Amino acid sequence: MRTTSTIISLALLAALLPAQAPITAQERSAPPLEPGSEVPDRQLEQPSRSDSAPATARTANSDTDAAAAARRERFRRLRYGNLAELDLGGRQLRISYPDLLTDSDDYRTFDSLASGDVSAWNSGRAVKLLTHASLSFNGIVVPYGNASPDYPGVYSLWPKRSAEGWSLVFNGEADIWGSQRDPAADALEVPLEHSRADQPTEKLMVELLEIEPGAVLRIAWGDHQFLAAFQAAP
Repeated sequence: MRTTSTIISLALLAALLPAQAPITAQERSAPPLEPGSEVPDRQLEQPSRSDSAPATARTANSDTDAAAAARRERFRRLRYGNLAELDLGGRQLRISYPDLLTDSDDYRTFDSLASGDVSAWNSGRAVKLLTHASLSFNGIVVPYGNASPDYPGVYSLWPKRSAEGWSLVFNGEADIWGSQRDPAADALEVPLEHSRADQPTEKLMVELLEIEPGAVLRIAWGDHQFLAAFQAAP
């Protein structure tokens, strides 16, 4: 009896399987809907896919241009640092200076300079002046052509603290690291007008501001502000 029951069960199962196959096929390929009928929810489901599509040629070109611009900017900063520029009567002045944050050991050392001490720029290149004109700071002349008669004036710049206030040292070695100043190469120094800024800067800033009949050199760092007026010397 068990053998006969098993045979009958298998026969019934075999008969049911072909009847279910068309239903599965029908579910995969639903008949077209009549006008005005609603779309079943199951037919609105779409297979999942990534939100990020492949980059188009325009996107690729844009990314390449951005990367090239970033490389140029890194190279410029390595070579020059930040720049302050001015056209003084048709003659170009340029000061390059490093990125030095106020929240840094560099600034804390600068802020605590004792009388007679000269600043250092330990984490960057020295502040560098390149000038196509001799400059007069209230009669103290910074000469053009100090490196060569046919070459613009080049100097590194160093704030100095004294009992009387502050001054700016011009050193004849321009292309050096900010910790490598040689006092023997100091050429001259000019007075700086010092004040405390109402709004401290987040990093070292150097500006060349045109003010008739000449210009003003402005150095700001933290709550320190320094000004020195100058003109093109004859």
